[in-house]
Formats: sequence, C-alpha cells, structure tokens
Amino acid sequence: MIEAKALSARVGEFELRDVSFVVPTGKYGVVIGPAGSGKTTLLETIAGIIPLRGGALALSGQDMTGVTPEKRNAGIVYQHGYLFPHLTVQENVRYGATDVAYADALAARLGASELYAREVRGLSGGERQLVAIARALAPRPKVLLLDEPFSALDPRRRMLVRRTVREIAREQGITVLQVTHDFTEAGLLGDVAILIDQGRVLQHGPPEQLFREPASPYIAEFLGAENVYAGEVRYLSDAAPDFLEGAEAMLAGGHHAIEFVSAGLTLYTIGDAPQGPGHAVIRAEEVLIAPAPQESSARNQFQGVVSEISTTGALTRVTVDVSSGAAGVIAPRVPIVAALTTRSAQELELREGSEVWASFKAMAVHLC
Repeated sequence: MIEAKALSARVGEFELRDVSFVVPTGKYGVVIGPAGSGKTTLLETIAGIIPLRGGALALSGQDMTGVTPEKRNAGIVYQHGYLFPHLTVQENVRYGATDVAYADALAARLGASELYAREVRGLSGGERQLVAIARALAPRPKVLLLDEPFSALDPRRRMLVRRTVREIAREQGITVLQVTHDFTEAGLLGDVAILIDQGRVLQHGPPEQLFREPASPYIAEFLGAENVYAGEVRYLSDAAPDFLEGAEAMLAGGHHAIEFVSAGLTLYTIGDAPQGPGHAVIRAEEVLIAPAPQESSARNQFQGVVSEISTTGALTRVTVDVSSGAAGVIAPRVPIVAALTTRSAQELELREGSEVWASFKAMAVHLC
C-alpha cells in the first residue's frame, strides 16, 4: 500500500503541497499531469530521495518518517534507465537481488536476458528501460515506482512489456505507482488514477471516474474531453423526467432533473450540481451521429452541419455545428464533437457540409 496524507516536499522553488491519496496493496496506481506538475518529484519523495517536509507517508502500512531509501523496500525506474555503466547488463539486473535465479527469470520474461552479452553503453533507450525494470523487480520490492518506464519502447514491445510488468506485480502482490502521459495506458493499467498539477492533487479515483466525471472544466479539457460548455444549471420539476427511465430513485437520493442552458444549446440531464453557473462535459464517444432524428431515449438531439472530419486509423472525429434555437430565432452555432469508428463514418458517407443529427443521452452529460 502507498498512503499519502497531506504530504509536502520541496525541490528548489517547486513544492508538493497537501498531497493525499491511497493506492491499496497490490493495486496499480497511475500519476498523470502536465509537464512540470510534480510527478517525478512525487515518486522521488515516496522513494525517500527527496525528504518529506510535512504530512505523512506510509508504505505497506509502515510510517516512512526518517526511513532511508534503501530500507523502504521500494524499487524505482526512471524514464532514461540510469544503469550502472561500470557493470555488465547481467550485473545490473542482478544488482540488489538476493535470488540470482529469480532475477534471471524476470529478465527472461521481460526480454532483458537477451542483452546480457551487450555493453551498457551500447544499449538503446528502450533496451536500457528493459534492464532497469528487471533490476528494480529483482529484489522483490513491495512497492514499485515507475517514471514513464515504457516511453522508449516501440508500440508492440511497449504493449508486451507493460502487460508483463502488470502480471508480475499481481503475482508478487507489488503495489505500483507509475507516471504516464498516455491516457490509454492509464486506463488499461490503472486501478487508481491521480491527477496532479502545480504540486497539488486535483482529483484521484478509478481512471474511468476521472475521465467520465472530471471535477472541473480544466480537468475535463486536460483529459481530452472535446465537448466542454459553460452555462447555467436550472432545476426542473422534481417529478420523474420523461427523458430518463427509473429516475425516481435518483431523485429520491437528492438528484434533480436539470436543464443546462449554454449559448446556443439547451441540454437535459439529471444530477446533484447546484443551481447557477457551471460547466457541462460530454465525452465525444457518447455522441451519436445520424442522417435523421432518432426514435430513442436520447433527449438531447440537435440538427447541424458537419464542419470538420478528422480520421486517425480506426477512429474518426466528426465536428458538427449545431444550434438549439427555436424556429425563426437566430442562435449561435455550437460545435459538438463525436468520436465514431472510421467504418461507421464511411457508412454514413459523411462530408463537410453534410446535414446530420447529433444526439446523446441525458446521463452522458456530466456537470461540474
């Protein structure tokens, strides 16, 4: 387990402040945030390389106050590997290991044993990372700290290695905390996601919760939400709304049927956001595109014109300029971005200028 309570640390003018989170024993935590937000500083504070200035840190249930790095039973892997240049690859892997056979078996699983005959100075960046990961796992740590450990690997090797690291961590009951800039990787690996910026934790929880329920518009945009709108939250009648079946239990639990009014858009949802100024977030994958209005439970349906189509491999993003203004009323056009499979986009024969309908369900609207 990694447990931080109001943790603070300082490096030069930069400071981690009031950092609190928990990664349960044997679980995989991921740290995300912009460059310079304090991600590496957080790992080094947990490892004991940077001293704790305030708060508390516990690893595997033990208070780490005053505990030196070598006694924390925590391995750390940096983005650039930082191997010992005066040792062979084999000696690097076995460094700190109490069981040489186990260290060599780990290296074989990760593909690092193939490099045993190579000089450290001749390794590529990806090869260095493989050796560094094997070296960190060889002493059987209780906690593993990873700073962009797969960034130098090619896509196929990256997929295989991160899967192997995840398997080893589960087998050995290792608690992992990894820094990553790859949101897909965060979703695939993480049991707990921690978003940090300017030395503070902005939000933490299961990755799917961060992506679907961001705590602020800043977090939503940082995590890649294309549809973020400023507007006003207005409560509707507390009678069960016609746009959500089975809403009675939610309403009884303190939620409200909500009309969210933004420039050119009126959205319907249900939630517990307070009335007044706020933001609505709709993930692009929640938006459906059709050539005509759909007979479905999606209350939020808007007619519009395709203004942009962007295809990257199997995924196509379609921007539709829509307006919810009444007939005869001039209202500003607002872009709604939908994420479709490229095949679906092709089947719809979408072109810039195509008239379409964009729709999404009430529960796809998150208010913050």
